[in-house]
Amino acid sequence: MGPLRNKSVSVRLEEEAYLRLRRHSLRSGVPTSALVRALVHRWLQEQGDEEGEAVVERGGPERRRQPGLFGEGGAP
Repeated sequence: MGPLRNKSVSVRLEEEAYLRLRRHSLRSGVPTSALVRALVHRWLQEQGDEEGEAVVERGGPERRRQPGLFGEGGAP
């Protein structure tokens, strides 16, 4: 799967998920759209991992996981 540059994707979030993203956005100063993009990218990575596809990382492995993001293993 190639990069999604210049592609548009529509994402529906449950209200609770959106509110968590919005709170995180307000606390961190990161735009909600950037957080959604990060979640979609992570989901696509996981789908590729499950299918055994080789996935090329942009920015190196240090960007791959962000512990604590959206309540995973850290503060919500």
